[in-house]
Amino acid sequence: MNLRRFRSRALPPVGDLEYAVDRQWSPGARLGIWFQPPRQVVTGRRARIRWWHRVRSVLLLTTFVAVGGVALATVIGVGIFLSGFLVEQAIG
Repeated sequence: MNLRRFRSRALPPVGDLEYAVDRQWSPGARLGIWFQPPRQVVTGRRARIRWWHRVRSVLLLTTFVAVGGVALATVIGVGIFLSGFLVEQAIG
């Protein structure tokens, strides 16, 4: 194996080297309608998931499942209706 190839690869940064956190927020990012730069990551024992993150996740998951279920039921219902209609047209 060629060890130079492995040594030349960039390793992940060690320590507090988050340069992207220092970027300015655009007006769209401030309004919440465009991409937001990454925030400072909390690691170690201080890393906690806030309760409102959990609540928001449960609400969004429930919404996605409900909307997906309604969409799937609509597609199946339209398919059954159209197949019945086409059978009636073929018989008549």
